[in-house]
Amino acid sequence: MKEITLDIPNISCNHCLMTIKRESALVKGVEFVGGSVEAKTATFKVANDQILAALKAALAEAGYPAA
Repeated sequence: MKEITLDIPNISCNHCLMTIKRESALVKGVEFVGGSVEAKTATFKVANDQILAALKAALAEAGYPAA
């Protein structure tokens, strides 16, 4: 697994991070590592690039598109 940090401009509070964590858990092959409200980023461990694409799609659907 590789670790990747995504810029997610729509993060505004800890509730946003909890939603991102919950949504990322629905994507097989993704592990939520953490996030920062201040930096508007979230870090994940992903199995491969296909899983990363699925994660980005899930986040966009939840209202948190990765920039």
